[in-house]
Amino acid sequence: AAAGAARAGGGARGGTRERVPRTQEARPADWAAPRRAAEEESARVGRTRGLDPVVQHLPAPRSLELLAKTPLYEFRENEVDLYLRDLHGRVGDPRARLVHLARKNLGQAYEIFCLGEWPFETYDPDPLYTIDRGDCVTFVEQMYAMALSSGWEGFFSTLMRIRYKDGRIGVATRNHYTEADWNPNNAWLFTDVTDKLGVETVPLRMTVDRARMLKKQFGLEVAIPREKFETRFVPVARLDAVSPALEEGDVVEVVKGSGSGRWVGHVGLFVRGPNGEPHFLHSTSPRVKEESLTGYARRYEGKVFGFKFLRYKSPLSTFDFGSTRR
Repeated sequence: AAAGAARAGGGARGGTRERVPRTQEARPADWAAPRRAAEEESARVGRTRGLDPVVQHLPAPRSLELLAKTPLYEFRENEVDLYLRDLHGRVGDPRARLVHLARKNLGQAYEIFCLGEWPFETYDPDPLYTIDRGDCVTFVEQMYAMALSSGWEGFFSTLMRIRYKDGRIGVATRNHYTEADWNPNNAWLFTDVTDKLGVETVPLRMTVDRARMLKKQFGLEVAIPREKFETRFVPVARLDAVSPALEEGDVVEVVKGSGSGRWVGHVGLFVRGPNGEPHFLHSTSPRVKEESLTGYARRYEGKVFGFKFLRYKSPLSTFDFGSTRR
């Protein structure tokens, strides 16, 4: 539209028409009346500047000194921007930034299915992001998006790239199935290291019917063929054997099941405790917590059958996601 307007309004090259100063151009008798009316209305509603298009301003961000003492889930958007810019400048290792941010988010309220595509679509009219609450998937996505970014714009762009296939926002392109969508569509960012940890793994087989799911949950008709999918996971009995090979920031995918069926039913982040012990940092009801990974597995004995592990591709640490543009 801008290019069309430029073509429509531009004169021929080499023309001889003299440019008339704007102050001398012919104007209607009361050409300033609309502007005066707009300024009067702006003053009436109490805007801070005349003709200000922003109706509601964010309060000024709190100082970095105060934000350092404040949980991440209590930040406003402009405070996230300020904090990420400072953190990106001080901490060069993306994994270190990830662990720092994830622990700063300890205590964030758990709320499943809290995000959608509003206002881009109306099928799932929840917002594209939240800071004050989340679930296990949104926690992992948002912590990585923040850790890889040097400001709000980079965070939001990276978040959309992680959550949606090729970064295209839509309920049909959202990574609904961890094994069949989230993992392969984020192969640009993570490597599946499940088979590279020195223990024998077992297969996880499933049939994915995205068209049926989208119709049932969102009333959306999409022609997507059913897909048979197979991956592998580490049985829960071999968790202790792989723990020494795990690295901070690895994505932990918990394999659950019923009968002979198996699927990834929960996700979180791998971190190490004060003495190097394996910990699980994840969003679970009622709030984000950090606990022993082996303790978590024991607590859900009979419900947790194993784990998959994805690792951040470290060469990407040289890329500044803060400059990402969609």
